[in-house]
Amino acid sequence: MAYFYLTVYAGAACTGPKQLQDQLRLHPTAESYAQLGEWFGDKRQFPCAVDSFRAAHKLDPNSPRLLYLLGLSLYTAGDTKGAVDAMQQSIQLFPSELKPHLILAAALTQLQQNDEAEAQWKAAVELDPKSAIALNGLSKSFLARGDYGSTIALLRDGPQDENLALNLALAYAKSNILDKAAETLEQALRANPSAFQLTSALTSVYVSQTRYQDAAALTRKSANLHPRDMEAQRLYLRVLVLNSDFVLARPLAHKLLAAGPHDFDFLYLNGILEREGHDYATARTHLQEAVTINPDHYNSRYNFGLVLNELQDFKGAREQLEKSIELGAVEPEVHFALSKSLRGLGETALAQEQLKIYNQELKMKARRTLAAGKSARAEQEMATGDPKKAAALYREAVDAMPQDALLSYKLALALDRTGDTAAEAEALRQAIQIDPTFALAQHQLGYLESRSGNSAAAEQHFRLAVTAAPGYTQGWMSLAATLGMESRFAEAQEAVAAALRLEPDNVEAQHLRQSLADAQAQH
Repeated sequence: MAYFYLTVYAGAACTGPKQLQDQLRLHPTAESYAQLGEWFGDKRQFPCAVDSFRAAHKLDPNSPRLLYLLGLSLYTAGDTKGAVDAMQQSIQLFPSELKPHLILAAALTQLQQNDEAEAQWKAAVELDPKSAIALNGLSKSFLARGDYGSTIALLRDGPQDENLALNLALAYAKSNILDKAAETLEQALRANPSAFQLTSALTSVYVSQTRYQDAAALTRKSANLHPRDMEAQRLYLRVLVLNSDFVLARPLAHKLLAAGPHDFDFLYLNGILEREGHDYATARTHLQEAVTINPDHYNSRYNFGLVLNELQDFKGAREQLEKSIELGAVEPEVHFALSKSLRGLGETALAQEQLKIYNQELKMKARRTLAAGKSARAEQEMATGDPKKAAALYREAVDAMPQDALLSYKLALALDRTGDTAAEAEALRQAIQIDPTFALAQHQLGYLESRSGNSAAAEQHFRLAVTAAPGYTQGWMSLAATLGMESRFAEAQEAVAAALRLEPDNVEAQHLRQSLADAQAQH
């Protein structure tokens, strides 16, 4: 056995504490090797830890703990495939231990074996429903494949930390439920006011909600809390420029550019401020460098084009503005600026075409602004208990933006509160015609069909709802109830089982399952 020790540690590359080395020479045991492996792990000498745990495993091959420690050391040493093998063996010997599932899931994620990783995250959550690591891993897996409904179902009632709040808020935002995204992040920030990632995410939500003043207040607070944090200052500067608060933005922009003279954001934002201040020569220098650093940022090219127009470099302006449009610029003003460049180059016909596009886009922008204003007022009326006024305002918003499915759905909800079910159904049909995967609209239309006695149509809409959002618990319950009314009890129980997998403690779903069982027993 002493010879085995000398073979493993030949060359003295891995030297542990003398007392433990002496003990291993005299009487090598699995536990002694495990202690040595843990000592190397604490010293971050992971290859040495791997050797120690391998030696321990050879002496005790049926120990799940030693296989776990071997897998952990392999994972931290960068041998991800080796870690997977060790963790799988550990789990086979002791499947109810949480930690091997966590490391195996993380290793499989690194290897992009996402389905296998998700299964391990699920197993970990089943073992410990309050494990923040397991919940974070599983929710990230759901998010990666666009299953926002399952993410919401997993996290909305669970323990919250910063990562889980970010994941839940992202799922709400991707589902266009911005008020819940904001509420989630606001609650998390109250618990941890200095968390920059939460501040950044909430700022994005506020901007999406056009709550620019709230975004400014939030980023100002963060910048004051972290005066030496470049990222907090960067975020504040972005919001100041977005709000056109140039008086506050200019000194901060100059300060940050001095600290980071080749930073894309600072060059780009200073260029905007200089353009606004008619300092076109300086703006050209800064924006040209910004475009060189990040050639795929359409707004820097747009602003560079504006500056070149002012400097009569119409050829250069045209190049920047056309590239801006190619990269995705949607603002009407980019077409107006390009029209000016083309006129300067004598391309009159092309200039007129761009001017025509500008006028069309300007009208569309005005309609979007009108719709947003009407929708905001409608939400206030709903909150104060006047659904008739809200419905009238939502209808005006829909008239302005008839292809906005969310506005049609909000109109339907207001009409539901007024009792006008015929108009509500019409609004819901318009919403799902625009977006057939709009789960909430499909569900509400199914509910109306069920109330009218058309169970076949109700079933169809409920199925479309859960197909679009498999994590939609209420959708599964409604489908189960409808199938039960049709005496299709086996299918109904499958649907209610899906609801309970999402929310095992859902009392309504538990009662529904029992009611279906009782009804089936009577047939």
